[in-house]
Amino acid sequence: MEGHNFERLKAHILNLSVASSFDQARFEWKLDAVEISEEFDQCPCGKEIKEHCYILNTRNGNKTYVGNVCIDRFLGIDTGNLFDGLKRITLNPSANANADLIEYAWDNGYLFGENEYAFLKSTMKKRNLSPGQISWKRKINSRILKGTVVRRRTVRD
Repeated sequence: MEGHNFERLKAHILNLSVASSFDQARFEWKLDAVEISEEFDQCPCGKEIKEHCYILNTRNGNKTYVGNVCIDRFLGIDTGNLFDGLKRITLNPSANANADLIEYAWDNGYLFGENEYAFLKSTMKKRNLSPGQISWKRKINSRILKGTVVRRRTVRD
């Protein structure tokens, strides 16, 4: 498959934008959601991706997705740590979310109030949590994962 083609990405974005130049169009878009899928898909630039960054045009309501490399090149948003945090809690529901994932969850309303935000921030680097803290963390992580689509196959014995 063909690799990254920024000109193809520009054409895709301009088609969905109000502005007539790419340099102006990039200011119309914001990160709306992220998704990790098991199957490969294709970014509008042509690169195969599993990590989707859904973006929303704030001027006309159009939506599309791009890969995590293009979101950085296009909007200057580095989603690498965010996807790392999602993968971590997908593999282990008791795992600590990283700072980028906590901010994403807060910004998207996946946390119920400042107490959950403060709890995740204060336990982000702690290894030894009480059973109650672990239970609470699992509930919050589950809610984050339900809000953020992370698809994985179920292993059957």
